[in-house]
This record gives sequence, structure tokens and C-alpha cells, in this order.
Amino acid sequence: MKKIIYSLPVLFSAFFYSQNVGIGIKSPETIFHIDAKKNTTSTNATSYYDDAGITASGKMGVGNISPATRVDLRSAENKNAIGIGGTTQTAIVAKAGALRYNASTKDMSYSDGTNWIQLPYKAPSDFVQAENSSGQSFANNTTNVVTGWTENEDVNSRFDPATGIFTASKNGIYVVSFNFTFASGTIADDTKIEAIVQTSNTSTTTNPIFKCVNSYPGNTAGTATNLVSGSCSGIFNLVTGDTIRPSVFQNLGTSKSLSTDKTLTSFSVFGL
Repeated sequence: MKKIIYSLPVLFSAFFYSQNVGIGIKSPETIFHIDAKKNTTSTNATSYYDDAGITASGKMGVGNISPATRVDLRSAENKNAIGIGGTTQTAIVAKAGALRYNASTKDMSYSDGTNWIQLPYKAPSDFVQAENSSGQSFANNTTNVVTGWTENEDVNSRFDPATGIFTASKNGIYVVSFNFTFASGTIADDTKIEAIVQTSNTSTTTNPIFKCVNSYPGNTAGTATNLVSGSCSGIFNLVTGDTIRPSVFQNLGTSKSLSTDKTLTSFSVFGL
């Protein structure tokens, strides 16, 4: 009787280890196979998206039952993102190769076994492209920032179209272009307009202001009447938080207004 009692666990273990184990599936296809929705059919490969399986070689698949790597999350559902959280463990405790997410800086780090090393990445460069159909008025012999813009593109939400002020999101080189057109009107003799691009940066690493001047010395045939346009471009070396604004100066003799054709007044900023 003792021999029978001792033999039963051995026989049971041999039977158990020779079989695949399934949860939610009658015919498991790996050593350990879970079908969460109980919808798997061997004739439909896309039905494995909710399955998890461990193979005889110790590989684990989530969303597929034929893992090619130690852990394989590739599935036909194509919702295969991996969520990685933060940790209070030191890099030494976590050991080399560990990953963590840094909520405060919104980046990833890996452990080299001694320190947490930030993974290199490049944030999207600032890019702004805007047009203006506001018809903004500019008093004679004054300088004013151009306001009331309509954004076509603002990659990092760094431009305030109401005020016309762009704020740099990071240190770097910025290429700026600005052009404007006044509605048709009279042009007095010996006058000028200035398209101005100016930054709040006061360091010696960049020119804080670019002015491009169009002058009108006189018209012997009488008072001139026409559209008046100006444009200016510049390259600025900015630090995070520096601002850039487009402005206009005019002393054409009377107040002038921007053309309401939005294609004639534009502003663009591109961070390199």
C-alpha cells in the first residue's frame, strides 16, 4: 500500500508536466496559454491579440503565442505600447540594463549598474508660420508690434497670435522671417518704412534687432499712391524664454493700415 501511495505523486507529476496548460482555452498551443476573451481559433492568427503564452524555451508572448524574443509584445491588434513607470530604487539596486520613466523631466533613464543615465532625445524644434489679415493701423512716425495674427503652424505652442510675440522653448539658433504690406495709400516725399525683428535677448551672443529699411526720397510727378511693402529676416542665438516680435515703423505722412489680404503679411520662426 505504501508503494502505491508514494507512486501516485510521481505519476501525476509526469502527466502534468507532459501537458500544455490552458486558461480560457481547451487546446492550449504553448506550455502555458491564456486566452482572456476565449476567442482563439488556430485558423485565425488575428485572434491571438488577447492571448499570452510561454513557450518550452522560456519565451513569453503577450498578444501572440509565437514569441521570437524573451518577451514579445507584437500583436495583430497593433496596440503594443509598453508602460514604464518611475522608481525610487538606486541604479545599483536596479542593476545594469534597467529602465525607468522620470515624471518630473518627462524622459527615460537606464541604469549602467552605478548611475541612472538619461536616454538622449531631441525635442521637436520650434516652428511658427502665421499670416495677418487684421488691417491693423499704424500711426505716422511710430513703431508698433504687429498683432492679431492667424496661425497656420505652431509646433510647440510658443507663439501668441494676439500679441505677436514668440517665446523660445530652448537654447539654440532661430531663423526668423517677417514681411508686411500696407493697403494702398499716399506716400509723402523723403519718408521710409522699417520692417523690424527684435529679440528680448540682451547678451553679446546675438544681434538683438534687425531692421530692413525701404526709403521714398520723392516723386517729381506729384504725390505717389501705392501699396507699400517691407520684409526682414534674421538669425538669432536665443536662450529658453527669450522672445521675438515683429514690428513696423513708418513715417509716410499719415496713418497706414495693413492690407487685409492675409498672404501679404506673414511671420515665420524656425528653430534649428
